[in-house]
Amino acid sequence: MFPRRMDRLGWIDAPRHSLAQFAGLAAFAEAARVDGLTHTLVCGMGGSSLAARILATVFQRSTLRVLDSTDPAAVQAAERWHDPGETLYLIASKSGTTVETLAAYQYFAARVRPDHFVALTAPGTPLETQARAAGFRAVFAPPADVGGRYAALTAVGMLPAALIDVDGRPLLERALAVDVAAAKALGVRLAEGAAAGRDKLLLQPPSHMASLASWIEQLVAESSGKDGRGVLPVVGGPDAAARLPDVQVVTDYSSDPLNIGAEFLRWEYATWALCQRLGVNAFDQPDVDAAKAFARAELEGTSGGRGEEVSPERPRTLAPEALRRAAQPRDYLAILAYLPPTPELAARLEAVRAAWGRTLEIVTTVGFGPAYLHSTGQFHKGGPNRGLFLVVTSDDAVDVEIPGMGRTFGQLKRAQALGDIKALLAKGRRVAHVHVAQPEEVAALAAV
Repeated sequence: MFPRRMDRLGWIDAPRHSLAQFAGLAAFAEAARVDGLTHTLVCGMGGSSLAARILATVFQRSTLRVLDSTDPAAVQAAERWHDPGETLYLIASKSGTTVETLAAYQYFAARVRPDHFVALTAPGTPLETQARAAGFRAVFAPPADVGGRYAALTAVGMLPAALIDVDGRPLLERALAVDVAAAKALGVRLAEGAAAGRDKLLLQPPSHMASLASWIEQLVAESSGKDGRGVLPVVGGPDAAARLPDVQVVTDYSSDPLNIGAEFLRWEYATWALCQRLGVNAFDQPDVDAAKAFARAELEGTSGGRGEEVSPERPRTLAPEALRRAAQPRDYLAILAYLPPTPELAARLEAVRAAWGRTLEIVTTVGFGPAYLHSTGQFHKGGPNRGLFLVVTSDDAVDVEIPGMGRTFGQLKRAQALGDIKALLAKGRRVAHVHVAQPEEVAALAAV
């Protein structure tokens, strides 16, 4: 059915290959620490950075941070996070063309020496060429037959593990012991549940493994949400969601951090089986690419002045009140926030999420843009047309230039927001867009 599917199955053997390579990754990490590079900032989107974040959280390492935002305040916060003289910048993009990642590289390249950078990209990409010409400390290549969201047990996840001094060997050995049949059976059960009308998947790992849910969210949403089919993963939110008739709940996870690799592989098999049963290609993401095209078109309409609007043309969207009235049973609400991804704003968004969920009695989700574009963004446009999309943007208190790109981060973020709105509308989705002067004003949406 899918002629290119079989060349994307390298993740099956990733634990074995990474086990053979881990000593080299550990040696590289130790040499960096000896040279005083004690902290790591991962600049990458979606599958290129999520595994790193989950590993740092699960193993309680504070020496690694992820930048997966084009929000100017987020970029500046990443710069202030730790002394740049002691920071290794991991620039991760398999394609070597990810605009957010390259923008982050340009920003930090103007501030630290080239030997503070390491690239994680496929051979022959523009990023590899740039990295070698600039004199990066190293360039690592992920396997060609492993897509980004299936790459957690390749160098994409294992290099960050080594950099935070986590021994990946027992983690990988346990992954090799995964019960493949049981993992596939999980995927089949999820597909059967979806066919019976339970097409929302509430993920509830143990509290100290809670971050795993965000990784599963990307894997399942981006793999399954195509051709009007798919299962929507739900992370967090009100407890009442578990009682809704269109929700499946998964609470069966290991509580041992060393089993995180086994959980990665278990869910990869489960997602593959889920997609096979749904009849969709688990390894492409056509609507992610469509949203990128709309964002590029928005940027091309920019005049280039700081703080100016990206384009005079604005897509026609619903008012928030009209979006609420459009809700039907078995719909879901996705709050898509192009705001600084801070804990404080996340809490305000969760309050908005809870208020709308109580009123509408439907599943709710929250995502910070542009990170969600590389995760649930595929499901929003390719999955079942049951979504209500509340896009929130705000003025930027400050903006910063992207060296060499002729744009600011604020302009890039606005283009991505407007591009995604247009991509959603092109798919016939119900969308409201609210622009606030200050990010904190998002709390008022709870009362709409």
